[in-house]
Amino acid sequence: MSNPSNHSKKRGLGEIDPVDRQSSNEEKTGENKMENFQMRDVMQGISNIQNTLANLLLRIDGQGRQLDAVTNEISGKHGIEERLENVQHQANDTMYIINDLQKKTERELSRMKDYVVRLEYCIKTQNDQITELKARSMEDNIIISGVEESRTEMGKSENLAKMISHVFSSEMNIAAETVDNLQIYKLFRMGEYDRQRKFPRPICVQFANRAHKEIVMRHIKVLKDKKSPIRVSQHQPEELRERRKHLYKVQKQYAQRNIETTLKGTKLIFTKSKLVYKDKIGSRPTAEEIINGEEVKIAITPGKTTEDNGNRFAAHAVPVDSYKQVRRSFVEVMRSDSIASASHNIFAFRFTGNDGTTHDGSDDDGEHGVGRLLLKALIDNDVKNTLVVVSRWYGNKIGPRRFKHINEVGLSAARNMSGST
Repeated sequence: MSNPSNHSKKRGLGEIDPVDRQSSNEEKTGENKMENFQMRDVMQGISNIQNTLANLLLRIDGQGRQLDAVTNEISGKHGIEERLENVQHQANDTMYIINDLQKKTERELSRMKDYVVRLEYCIKTQNDQITELKARSMEDNIIISGVEESRTEMGKSENLAKMISHVFSSEMNIAAETVDNLQIYKLFRMGEYDRQRKFPRPICVQFANRAHKEIVMRHIKVLKDKKSPIRVSQHQPEELRERRKHLYKVQKQYAQRNIETTLKGTKLIFTKSKLVYKDKIGSRPTAEEIINGEEVKIAITPGKTTEDNGNRFAAHAVPVDSYKQVRRSFVEVMRSDSIASASHNIFAFRFTGNDGTTHDGSDDDGEHGVGRLLLKALIDNDVKNTLVVVSRWYGNKIGPRRFKHINEVGLSAARNMSGST
């Protein structure tokens, strides 16, 4: 028989080993603890989320209130929109005022331009009439140049009547009886006496009878044939004399090219075609051309400025290579600040054409003889392809010093332009 102590008791299928039961209970206890820990973490997370959501809601609520305030600031009474509308209304009113002022200004400028153009026309007409009246008053006069001048003792004036009779009879070969019968109304030296003057002052002879003047004028050729230093010419206004001097120069240039011309009064007429010579740059630009003309971008070089006894001289230089460019450049210089207000705007130019021919010219603008002297200064200093404009604002009389100032400031502008190119 077997010993019951040596053999274990048999267990049924449904029975659990006490050891396994204990182990299983311990596992369940551990699992429960883990679940509790996890549950606490979940609840803590939910609580944190709720707190975060609450904070977000508070912030959103605060931002909502701020948004309401901003909306009220923009759209509310006296808000930005209302203020912007007021600003827009003010801007519209301002633009209306500006447009109205602009239209008024344009109308006033147009009237002023018309007035300046008409004023220039009236001044030109009056100057032409004055020149014509001066020419008529001088029709019976002649000018005798080259007669030596002497000063007698005790301030006595020289015996001009005797000197003129000698010129007529000895130099011009007019019969003595004819000379004695010449009716002379008045005769005098022109200008003030100056010891430093290189040449004697010309003598003006006013005839009482025009026919007697014509007798003397018919003998002018005798002086040329004798190559006498004495010259006799018709007394004319400075404007006409300068014009004739310019035409004499042009006539000489055409003669070198074997083109025959005839000088009649202040007109140079081509013998074959009977056409009248016209300057290639035309007459001086009018106020209308300066005000309304097409603007041209050019480089204008200033020269130095000189003042003397209330007179001011300034010069500007522009590069040129054609007659058209000379005119357009002169217009642009006249458009510069204050230049058009000058008493005189004298200019001279020189340029070399495509064929190698040198072209030149000048204009006095009422400062008689100065244009030719300025051109001579350009020639003497070999200035080429240049237009020089010298402006003078008149103060007081300064005599021949004006010629020196005009040449100096004009050459300074030409040199400055040459140095900058």
